[in-house]
Amino acid sequence: MKRKFLSFQMAFLLVSMNLVPVISHADELNQSESTPADGETNQTTDSSGGVEEPATSEPSTSDSETNTSNETGSTDSSTTTESSTPVEQPTNNQEAGQTAPVTPKETPTVDSSAQTTETGAIDPSDQEIKIVKNEPTETFIRRIGEKARAIGQKNDLYASVMIAQAILETGAGDSDLSQQPYYNLFGIKGEFEGESVVFSTQEDDGAGNWYSIDAAFKKYPGYKESFEDYAKLMKEGTDSNQEIYSGTWKSNAVTYQEATKALTGVYATDTSYDQKLNAFIEEYELTEYDKERPSTSASGIIVTDSHPDSDFPDYSGETFAGSEAYAAGNCTQYVYNRIVQLDGYVETTMGNGMDWASTGKANGYEVSNQPKAGTAVSFQPTVAGADGIYGHVAFVEHVYEDGSILISEMNVAGLGIVSFRVIDQNTANTLAYVTPK
Repeated sequence: MKRKFLSFQMAFLLVSMNLVPVISHADELNQSESTPADGETNQTTDSSGGVEEPATSEPSTSDSETNTSNETGSTDSSTTTESSTPVEQPTNNQEAGQTAPVTPKETPTVDSSAQTTETGAIDPSDQEIKIVKNEPTETFIRRIGEKARAIGQKNDLYASVMIAQAILETGAGDSDLSQQPYYNLFGIKGEFEGESVVFSTQEDDGAGNWYSIDAAFKKYPGYKESFEDYAKLMKEGTDSNQEIYSGTWKSNAVTYQEATKALTGVYATDTSYDQKLNAFIEEYELTEYDKERPSTSASGIIVTDSHPDSDFPDYSGETFAGSEAYAAGNCTQYVYNRIVQLDGYVETTMGNGMDWASTGKANGYEVSNQPKAGTAVSFQPTVAGADGIYGHVAFVEHVYEDGSILISEMNVAGLGIVSFRVIDQNTANTLAYVTPK
């Protein structure tokens, strides 16, 4: 089962540079370092020139040309702010509503050996962006990767670019706005189906001067809707320019590098925005998500915690009461949590993975050899790679027309790691399926 996500404190290094006001999550960290942290409000800054913003009487930002409201529901922040909506004070991430103090999971490091111009300023075109891979960011990628793949394939967009933007804009999922119950991965302002949340944010007036405003940001039911709304923005643009992001489409951008270049100076004013996105894409091999289908290991394992073929809402990662009866990070605890998340009930005494069928029968559960979505599927030892002593248990996410099944499971790819597999029809018919109460 998937472990509950926690905030990871990690040290970061960002070399100060003589650049225009930065717009990305990574660069915002430089500003937050000089901001009082004890009891004082840390503000965010506006970075995403392409995000939908509510109309405001405040000075326009440096990227205001693309920060226009459109038909997707952007509204004036004064009209979306309600007394019942708490105004949170974000820090570090300019658009993502992060509350102080939070150190992001990962920050691009700028090589100080970059070339300088005749005036002594560092030339942004020569800077080297370095990424150090870490497990929290890999976990975030697994959580959103398959959603990005599905949306990218459907909308002629690079999933790799979307994932890299989500990492950069949210600090790999650390920002409050990107987490439950907001799920806003791209800092898009306005309303989504009438839902929004107000955060205090800093914006640039175009002359390097920062001012604070309260802005309404879209609140989504989940990451899937956040990706879909972002894709709509990329494909439909803004009211003033419907093709403003056409340079990011696969049909127009032969490579992901061309797509990230098209975002630079348009979606974001950061002159090194594309280099940062490219660095994430390369270090984490995000181009794997640009492929039509997920790559699988020799055993067919797809390391991810969501799958477009599933019949159910994505696994939330929550740990429910009673799960402590099972070994942490193992298959039994995961299946218990997955079932409870979907409003099902299963005993806390089901035993090892191989025992769920016999224990289920003894406790009055429906148990059969007929594959069925939404059931716990029990594997006897060594069957389909199950442990030779304890067996295995997984959750059936979908039954295909040919009789094969899609399962989600934990501790096959590693302790606490959620993964998916497709089990062939012949094997599926030998397994035992326990229907939750």
